[in-house]
Amino acid sequence: MKMDSQLLFSSAQNLTTGTIVSSNVLDLANARDIGVGRPLKVAMYVTTAFASTDSGTLTVLYRVSTDNSTYTTLVSSRAYTAGELAINTKLFPIDVPALDDNVALPRYHRLDYVMGALHFTPGAITAALVIDRHDVRAYPAGQVVAN
Repeated sequence: MKMDSQLLFSSAQNLTTGTIVSSNVLDLANARDIGVGRPLKVAMYVTTAFASTDSGTLTVLYRVSTDNSTYTTLVSSRAYTAGELAINTKLFPIDVPALDDNVALPRYHRLDYVMGALHFTPGAITAALVIDRHDVRAYPAGQVVAN
């Protein structure tokens, strides 16, 4: 899988509390539906494991906008618990959804990270639009896998 820096939502972005917008908003330059034809995919990985002192959760929202001001949520992830947010964990493996007829063609795409707890420490996410995800199992460093 190749990641293009122009298609990164987040690059090891730290997430702690509240709702945090992805560090990058993708500007398509023209309004269009990128969920039709061969849709792009979201590749998202935990780059720093999360911990929580109060049963914290993380929900990811895929959002679009026509004006980079008012955003519409197209799809949201389930609530991931801190215990599920270990390093190298793949999250939210979706294809960019096609738009419903009642949604105006968007120009801007972003992710919102919603922490459903008071304290998440520390945690980071890398997320991007990609053509194909490598949906393979990641193993901890030093682990031997028999072939």
